[in-house]
Amino acid sequence: MGAAVLAGLAGAIPTLGIWFSGSEGMVSSAVVLTVILVVVAAILAIGSAVNGMLINPASLRSAGMGVGALVAIFVLSYILADGSDFAMYDNVDESTTKWVSAGLNAFYICFILAVGAVVYSSLSRIRK
Repeated sequence: MGAAVLAGLAGAIPTLGIWFSGSEGMVSSAVVLTVILVVVAAILAIGSAVNGMLINPASLRSAGMGVGALVAIFVLSYILADGSDFAMYDNVDESTTKWVSAGLNAFYICFILAVGAVVYSSLSRIRK
């Protein structure tokens, strides 16, 4: 909690400086600070997950199944992706539109699975 407060304060100071001064130096320092905070947050999140897995090694199996499911969803979305509409955009090739389409397909699949899980959970609670 203390790290979150420090990160918030560290992010608020350049933001206030940008609002009140508008100088280019403050903007670039705020961007650098934001990148640093995102990297630190990612390292802490990964470290927390690894620590949880070291404490409870049985969770490795469920984590592996989750990663495998995400890989399967991405492979399926890439197979279903279509990059044929690249001619509609400037400075974009077919590979880029295929990757964007794969990302959108993965989002749609995950969204449908999440809504299905919520509906299933609600219906199973009603039945019990």
